[in-house]
Amino acid sequence: MVGANINYQFIDWAHDKIVNSGEDYNHIGTLSAKIFTPNITIGITDWWNITFSQVVGKRVMTWDVEDNITIHHRDEGSDSDFDNAIGGILGDSRIMLRFLALNAGKGPGLRLFIGGGIGIPSKNTLTQSPFLSDTEHRHFSMSEGIYKAIFETQFFVKRTNNPVFAGGTFSIEYPLGDSEYGYTGSRMVDFSLTAFSKKIKLINGSIGGNIMFRNTSKAHWNGIEAKNSKSTIIIPGVGALWSLGFATLSVNVQKPIFIDGAFSGGDGDSNENIDTWQISIGMRRILNYYIPWLYW
Repeated sequence: MVGANINYQFIDWAHDKIVNSGEDYNHIGTLSAKIFTPNITIGITDWWNITFSQVVGKRVMTWDVEDNITIHHRDEGSDSDFDNAIGGILGDSRIMLRFLALNAGKGPGLRLFIGGGIGIPSKNTLTQSPFLSDTEHRHFSMSEGIYKAIFETQFFVKRTNNPVFAGGTFSIEYPLGDSEYGYTGSRMVDFSLTAFSKKIKLINGSIGGNIMFRNTSKAHWNGIEAKNSKSTIIIPGVGALWSLGFATLSVNVQKPIFIDGAFSGGDGDSNENIDTWQISIGMRRILNYYIPWLYW
C-alpha cells in the first residue's frame, strides 16, 4: 500500500512583553506549517507489515509588530539556516512494524494492531538553545534532532449500523538519547477516538468525527528546561471519507485547544494566546503487487 498525507497548520499567536530582554512591547505573529508525508506499507506475512514514512515540509513564522525589532521572532522559514538552526525541508523519518492481533476480515468485527518502531531525525534542527542567548535565535525547526522509540496500538470495530467504523489509537514516543547539540526531547503520549458513518448519498462518501488527547513532558537543553516543551492539548475534529475507485481519500479539519503549556515554536512565556487550526488530506492506494522474494 502506498499513501501520503498533506497537513497544513496555522497558529495565530501573541504573548506579553519580555521586559528582561528589553522588548517592552507585546509580541504578535503567526506560525504556519505545510507538511507532506509519503509512506509505503509492505505486508511481510498475513499478520505482519512494515511501514516507511518521511516528513517533508516547511514551517514559516511571521512577525506582525513592524515598528519593533526582536531577537526572538522575525519573518523566516525553517528551510533556511540561522545562527542556531540548520535549515532544510526534511523532518523525521519512521520505520514501524505492526502485528495484526485481531482480524475479522472484510465483515463486521474487531481489528487490533500492535506496533512499534523508531523515529529517525534529520539534520534540519536547532543547534543551540533559544532560551539562553541574548542574541538573535530561532525557536523552531523541522526536526528535534533525536532518535525516538515508538509504541502504538490501534483498535477498531466494523459494524452494520452507524457508526459503521469506530475505534481508537494509543501511542507513545520516547526519546532514546540527546541530540548532538545537547537537546533532550519530550515524551509524547497520544490517545485518539474516531468514528465514521455509512456512505451518505448526498456527498457520495462518509462523514466522521474524532478527538485526540496529547501530552508532552518537559524537554531540556543541556539539563535546563525548555520553556515551550510541556503541554496538554485536546484536538477535536470532523472529516469525510471517499472511495475514488483507484484510491481512498480523506479530509479532516481540526481545532487544537491548549489546556496547559505552550506550542513548540514559541517562547513558552506566560499569558500566551494561541488560536490554531489545521487541515489534513490523506490518500491511500492498495497495490495489487507481490514482492516475489517475500513469498517464495
